[in-house]
Amino acid sequence: MSSTVLNCQSCFMPLVKPEDFGTETGGGKSTDYCCHCYADGKFSDESTLAEAVEANIPWWRDGCANDDEARARIMEVFPKLKRWAVQ
Repeated sequence: MSSTVLNCQSCFMPLVKPEDFGTETGGGKSTDYCCHCYADGKFSDESTLAEAVEANIPWWRDGCANDDEARARIMEVFPKLKRWAVQ
């Protein structure tokens, strides 16, 4: 039996453990967003896509030669995520 790993539709963090998931209004788990990006039915910040890209470079830098390479990797993913695709 294989399980599908969900990814946050804001920052692409893998949603693996129950505590990884953000919460909807009323406390239910969000199936779209992580605990860092989403709580109580709303986003934790009002970042633009550009700001989110810059803020996430440290977590995407592994295996990259520099920040520009990490930024390019992020830009391959983030614009396709639910939060950013509507902008």
